[in-house]
Amino acid sequence: MKNLEGCVALVTGAASGIGLATTEAFVARGMRVVMADVAEELLTDEATRLRELGAEVLSIATDVRDPEAVDRAGQFATKHFGALHVAVNNAGIVNRGYSWELPLEEWHRVLDVNLWGSIHGVRSLVPHIIASGAEGHVVNVASMAAVLPVDRLGPYTVAKHGVLGLSDVLRAELNSIGAPVGVSVVMPGKIRTRMNPIGSVEASTVAANIVDAILHDRHYVFTDDHSAAAVESRLQAIQAARTDVQS
Repeated sequence: MKNLEGCVALVTGAASGIGLATTEAFVARGMRVVMADVAEELLTDEATRLRELGAEVLSIATDVRDPEAVDRAGQFATKHFGALHVAVNNAGIVNRGYSWELPLEEWHRVLDVNLWGSIHGVRSLVPHIIASGAEGHVVNVASMAAVLPVDRLGPYTVAKHGVLGLSDVLRAELNSIGAPVGVSVVMPGKIRTRMNPIGSVEASTVAANIVDAILHDRHYVFTDDHSAAAVESRLQAIQAARTDVQS
């Protein structure tokens, strides 16, 4: 996408953290944004604040675990703004515990938001983007955990690996039908948000990278150098394993 002014975006998890920072970065570029989040009161407050500053934003309470709720959010965007060009699947939660000790409810809780939320976003929002007939972009917010397993973060790591795979498949599919729609997967490290207050990188840094990824069609977006050596070591180990194949 060459120009974002006037384009319409839908951002999930938009009431705080990376989602709110991304919304702020979008409206600074002249975009119109539908803010979606399960935290309805906080969402309403932030949307009101941005409108008072002159931003064209609307809000809709959305639980990304519910495919019908995500359907409604997409329909809401196209009804009020006439089209949808950008989708940011950002909503996420985290828990901790050894993989064999976490109750199944905790596995489902994280996978339902972090992985199924992105799947629902692709299913519900991509058809609207294609139907616009214009250039578009899908941004799936993963994590460094998409390429570097973290102990006691089993559900989160599994979900974020899935988001990486989903993004790669979606990109190939859109290319195969000639749709002018890019796909970026964003892999932040230790970002300072409500979910991780001890992070060392601001959410605005991630948002700036998201804007740049859309403008320059960056497929893989690392927002910082956290764990760079460990990620490189893992990728090298995977590549090296190819030479160990026994014929």
